[in-house]
Amino acid sequence: MFAERALKATPWRSDEVNETLRMSDPAPKSVESAGRPQMSLVSPGSAEPYRRLAEIFHDVLSEENPTALLARIADTLAELIPYEDVHIYEADEVKRILIPVLARSQWADQVMSETFSFGEGITGWAVVNREPVLANKAHLDPRVRFVPGTPVDPEALIAVPLIARGRLKGTLNIYRVGEHAEFTAEEFHLATRFGDAAALAIDNAHIRSRLEHQASTDALTGLYNHRTFHDRLRQEVMRASAEHDTVALVMFDLDDFKKVNDVYGHGVGDQLLLQVADVLRASVRASDVVCRIGGEEFAIILPTADLRHSIALAERVGTELGKLEVEAAGGLTVSTGVAVGPLHAANPRELVACSEAAMMTAKARGKGLIVPYDESTLERPSGERARRADVRSIAHMKMLQSLSGKLSRLNDVARIGLTIADELRLLIDYHNCRVFLRDGDDLMPIAFRGDLTAAEPGAPVKLSPTKIGRGVTGRVAATGKPLLIHDARRSEFGEQIAGTAEIEESLLAVPLSFGSRVIGVIVISKLGVNQFDEDDLRALEVLAGHTSVALENARLYEAQRREAESATALLEFARDVATAEGIAEVAERVVIGSARILSSPSASLWLQDPMSGDLARLAAYDNVARRDEHEVVAIPAKHLGPWLGRTEPYFIEAADYAAIAAPPEHLDGRFAVAPLMVEGRWGVIAAAIPPESMFADRELELLGGLAQQTKLALQSAGSYESLEQTFVTTVEALANALEANDEYTSTHARWITDLALKVGMELGLEQKELKWLELGALFHDIGKIGIPSAILLKPGPLTPEERAVVETHPLLGERILEPIAQLAEVRRIVRSCHERFDGEGYPDKLAGDAIPIESRIIFVCDAFHAMTTDRPYRSSLGEEVARARLLEGAGSQFDPLVVETCLRVLDEE
Repeated sequence: MFAERALKATPWRSDEVNETLRMSDPAPKSVESAGRPQMSLVSPGSAEPYRRLAEIFHDVLSEENPTALLARIADTLAELIPYEDVHIYEADEVKRILIPVLARSQWADQVMSETFSFGEGITGWAVVNREPVLANKAHLDPRVRFVPGTPVDPEALIAVPLIARGRLKGTLNIYRVGEHAEFTAEEFHLATRFGDAAALAIDNAHIRSRLEHQASTDALTGLYNHRTFHDRLRQEVMRASAEHDTVALVMFDLDDFKKVNDVYGHGVGDQLLLQVADVLRASVRASDVVCRIGGEEFAIILPTADLRHSIALAERVGTELGKLEVEAAGGLTVSTGVAVGPLHAANPRELVACSEAAMMTAKARGKGLIVPYDESTLERPSGERARRADVRSIAHMKMLQSLSGKLSRLNDVARIGLTIADELRLLIDYHNCRVFLRDGDDLMPIAFRGDLTAAEPGAPVKLSPTKIGRGVTGRVAATGKPLLIHDARRSEFGEQIAGTAEIEESLLAVPLSFGSRVIGVIVISKLGVNQFDEDDLRALEVLAGHTSVALENARLYEAQRREAESATALLEFARDVATAEGIAEVAERVVIGSARILSSPSASLWLQDPMSGDLARLAAYDNVARRDEHEVVAIPAKHLGPWLGRTEPYFIEAADYAAIAAPPEHLDGRFAVAPLMVEGRWGVIAAAIPPESMFADRELELLGGLAQQTKLALQSAGSYESLEQTFVTTVEALANALEANDEYTSTHARWITDLALKVGMELGLEQKELKWLELGALFHDIGKIGIPSAILLKPGPLTPEERAVVETHPLLGERILEPIAQLAEVRRIVRSCHERFDGEGYPDKLAGDAIPIESRIIFVCDAFHAMTTDRPYRSSLGEEVARARLLEGAGSQFDPLVVETCLRVLDEE
């Protein structure tokens, strides 16, 4: 079983593979021994698998993790081509072997333990020749090689070499098992195309993995680099705070390393750094993080470690490093500083500062020393506090200068919020920053930087809107006064963010004020208590002043932009519905346009029935769910009482809707509704509010504008349909007047028209075509107005000269209608109403499909009516004879399909 088939005898030639591809698809068959049916969704000539393949390409190519990618390839392949087993091999082109990396099989252990060389088996042949193989009798193939330990069963195999950017990445093997198992040529082609996507996805994942590794590691030592050091330290400090645990940081600096480089050269220095990296790796636990953070500076992050364990590690590392001999420089020593959070610092930046200060103290006191952080024993330069204040003042001014320039170029509130958060980090250290903007009584988050510690590891945490007066943020927004909170857990205003862990942190919250109005709030958090001071508060207040002006300007710009967008959307909507023909088309365009403009998942248009007063649905659009037979299509008049008097747009809450009907499964029952009046009948446009979303005044105003345009369009369409009906009635009266001299055929035109419309609908004609058919049937004999009555009503046979006169009436009819531009299509139909299917008709000798379908329908219906009614020159032939003559003339005089359809319609009547 599982032929990784060896190339032993006559190899398959590429022309044999191509011949396989040229074979027609055999009928799919079941596999007797398989638990799953061997049914393929691929049918000859079907485009659906390729449309699905295009969707799958995006899905597969989006996976970033190499391991997860292999499982996704196997899963998505099953949607295209049902299989019994699938194997994926990775190619090692240097060793020229194929290594199994995934096996979906009962015999996965055996498959995953077996590698094989290029050229071995059918798979090996496909790799060497870089050609996919279809082997529907794989067990009989001369190249057969079975995986040891698997049974020898009949099976079909597709082996696709995975090639990306000209390089062999591996192979994809697809199996069906059983005596009658096989793959079609169509499935083979589909598998090959899928293999292209799989190869590219695997190559992309490997490239991405290499780049991520390079971005996070030091190029020389392979240890984590400076950037990754800070990321991992921040994660560990947050974890320790959330779990009330510890995290230690040990920092090393190699003593006299500059001398090594200067005396012995950088080659020796690099070799020494590699040896140091090896010692550090060998000295730590699996959970510890070893980093190179500078030229000769290293750091180790120790989760869940205290001062004693950290010093013990530092001593062990120092001993091992001392064993390294550096040419004539002698043994290596390191100066080490140790700090533990939250004992010495509660946030990552300060923990680094503590450990670094201890390390510098060790270096100042001598070589090879280990110093734990202790503020009381550290020697600090005099005047440090004054210099720190000066540095902060300079940094403050530089930040505000930079910020002013950046904000002047922004007009998007979200980008302004993120810019503020990014610039603020340069001045005040924080572990997260939140910027809120006021919307009525709500405070909406517009920007977030940093981390939120989840209560449960791995659980997603989302920053949600809050209310004025609620929590620290809401308190600041309500009072307009800033808050400096040294311990958020013990604050009287504090409120824990949903889904986050309870941690020790300090808070600064300042209002964003424009004039006397509070338009938002900036909140920053820092791990640990007493982490902010009055200087931080003043700096944040100054920044908030700049931010408020920028945000207010951006909001005004955004309001104008949205106003312009709304006006443009309403204009396009008005144009669209104004060009619709008929009320039904207007209604269809209204609901589609309303859903699109409002980004609503569902929209509907309703209008009162003039007789019952019920609110009837004219049209509905739903971009999520399919319509079902139980959905609401009318609301009884008894439910409309509370709403009939309303003329302005409003919101319906879920409870209001539930009193009328159960909401659709994917909606929660909240709707925005805009009333309208059309000729005394009350109606509404209803747009569903997306779950967990909000509609505001703008959406109501937009919906009101849509309702006004809908009202005008419905009135126009109603007037048009009324005029059109008057026109059709007039035409019908004129057509009947033509035959008024004949008491037997005075309703000839209407009878033919009714029958023709039924046949047209049965044949699937569109609405426009049905309208042309109706007018064509009414006008088809209008040219007879120019034929003398003596000829039209002659009781006996016509002479050749008289028949020639009669046969001019289609041309006369076309000429009569010519001045009416709107009847251009109808003129064409009238001219061809007496053309025969075999080309022997008149006036143009048209044949088959060259004759308009409407004319072919009218010709059959006219002939049947003529044969079944009394005429001046003969009595009715009777319906049975008329049916027989239609069948007899099918294919010569009449279109066979039209005859068949006409007789079926007559049978149904």
